[in-house]
Amino acid sequence: MRRCLLAVLLVGSVAHADNEGWQRVADRDGIAIDCRAVEGVSTRELRATTHSPLSPAAIIATLWRHDEYIQFVPYLKRLDVLRDDGDVKLIYEQIHVPLVRDRDVTLRVTRTFSLADGRYEVASIAVPGEGPPESGDCVRVRSSTSLWRLAPAADGGTAVTYSIRTDAGGLLPAWVVSAAQKDATAKFVRAMLDRARQRNP
Repeated sequence: MRRCLLAVLLVGSVAHADNEGWQRVADRDGIAIDCRAVEGVSTRELRATTHSPLSPAAIIATLWRHDEYIQFVPYLKRLDVLRDDGDVKLIYEQIHVPLVRDRDVTLRVTRTFSLADGRYEVASIAVPGEGPPESGDCVRVRSSTSLWRLAPAADGGTAVTYSIRTDAGGLLPAWVVSAAQKDATAKFVRAMLDRARQRNP
């Protein structure tokens, strides 16, 4: 259940940009997973870091195709792009979570690019007051933030960082959510990079 639950956490806000307080908790399939406590909240922030031989532009092209996520993101039951303003999107998702009620979330996702260093970022934050109204079929995720950072590497590839902090809602304790996210975060990052590689053989 813990691993499946993690899918709720897979698209969402802006995490801390510094390196303070991170602790290594896992290394999965070449992806390092760190976590740290965040003052004032019960859930921990997770960060996944890895290297890809693909360029930042190749990876961002896959990241920004939200309409294709349903084809390869585990446990994603539904994804609707409610509004597309170019570099800002409003997205509604439903996530299947075995053994407990499914989750849903509305996210505002923002894409930025830095001419100075060639870095792309994709940040998302839950906006529970927007999107479809709540229903009894899903538990609404009200707090979720995540950040993708794609920085050019010296070898022409990309230094990839993905960080996330979320509250899956319902009666799930914070430690269950945090434990589930370790595996799920690594799987999500790997799935995204594998998809990008398939698009750029």
